[in-house]
Amino acid sequence: VVVPDFALIAENMLMSEGFTQAKVLGVKFIHLYTLCKDLLSKAMHYDWGLRAIKSVLRVAGDFKRSEPDKSELTILFRSLRDFNLPKIVGDDLIVFTDLLGDLFPGENVPRSRDWDLEKKVEECFVEAGFQPEDNAILSTIQLAELLVVRHCDFIMGTSGTAKSTCWKILAEANGKRGLKTKVNDLDPKAILTTEFYGYINLATREWKDG
Repeated sequence: VVVPDFALIAENMLMSEGFTQAKVLGVKFIHLYTLCKDLLSKAMHYDWGLRAIKSVLRVAGDFKRSEPDKSELTILFRSLRDFNLPKIVGDDLIVFTDLLGDLFPGENVPRSRDWDLEKKVEECFVEAGFQPEDNAILSTIQLAELLVVRHCDFIMGTSGTAKSTCWKILAEANGKRGLKTKVNDLDPKAILTTEFYGYINLATREWKDG
């Protein structure tokens, strides 16, 4: 089995997104993910593989096209920080921010913000009878940002940490913005795994959707 050259893959993907310093940035990117894999805890939801690399580079490409005059180092830093912070838990957050600071010294650009979405989210919190705390709004915005680049996301946490409220508020906020949002609340224990995700019939090689 041949081990893929992640640095070379990252370099080519950065070039395809329009980055001129793709070689240097690709090495920094892979160094960060390699260190995260080695130094952070082994939480089940962490992913430092090709799938995660591709998602972050897609975000970086969007930032590059929307702000072509910004430094490419700054754009990659912001992409790595904004995409990964929502999934980092506990003491791992300190380690991750320290690694970012070491690989991108002097970078501290504010995150990209969708002010219209934040306003709608705040309105929905008030209408639902909740206090629009900054952390609650941030969690909802981070979920929206993750859904843009990943088709499947998990909201994790202990009881009483507003997991259900988070996606419900986001759905309402999207509705206020004129975005059609469909929500199906399923109990995963009530159906088979094959019914949930879909499966391939081994005899006929036909695929059945979940």
